[in-house]
Amino acid sequence: MPLILALLFALLPALPSLAQPQAKVRTLTACGHPMYPPLSWEQNGELTGIAPHLARKLLAEHGYSINMQVFGNWERCQLAARQGKVDLIVAAYKTRQRERDFIFTDTPIVADPVVLFTQIGHDKSPPLSLSGKTLGLLFGDSFGDDFDRTASRHPHVERVSTGEQNFQKLALGRIDYMPIGLSTGRLQAQKLGLTEQVFPLPDLLTLEYYHLALPRNSVLAPLLPALSARLQALADDQYIHRITAYFERRYLVPAE
Repeated sequence: MPLILALLFALLPALPSLAQPQAKVRTLTACGHPMYPPLSWEQNGELTGIAPHLARKLLAEHGYSINMQVFGNWERCQLAARQGKVDLIVAAYKTRQRERDFIFTDTPIVADPVVLFTQIGHDKSPPLSLSGKTLGLLFGDSFGDDFDRTASRHPHVERVSTGEQNFQKLALGRIDYMPIGLSTGRLQAQKLGLTEQVFPLPDLLTLEYYHLALPRNSVLAPLLPALSARLQALADDQYIHRITAYFERRYLVPAE
């Protein structure tokens, strides 16, 4: 009898699985500043840093995975987002010009104190005027509405694609000043071995904030309040502070 039952069961069609189907993970495309450590930077063809990490973490909680794209320079990332080629920018300043195309989390990812870097031999006090001085910027750089207006009227602005180019030009005296976030400026100078050639001036140029940014037609727009609240919770828990130290170390000593 047991043998007959076994043969009968073997001939029965397989029963459909009673397990609940798993929700399909949806993939988004994102980009960010490719040279602004520890916030975000390109490493081995991949965007890494505080902002990419947080974007992955927050969106995973809503069933999304993220394909991080690197577009060569910061301006190309913003252009790709405007053209609908990416679903989000992992971190950007909120400016009037950008608000035409993007919506931003209310809660910032990090504060970014911006200073002027200059080369050794220059006066260590902030210049009374930048008249006649050459400023070095990256393509796509913004340092807030006030600075952007000043830079748009300044006759001596040179833009390049990479932070390394700007630091080398500054060290060689080919530009006079370079505005940049204090933390990223120090990290890049250290990584490039230029701490004996360039240094930050003591006065704050401006204090800006990096936010997660979405194109205005993004499918993620309804999630913006939840993403803002989650960022605030992570900031209150000191999570963002803790990972900042981790990504600073990772930039200076990349993992094998």
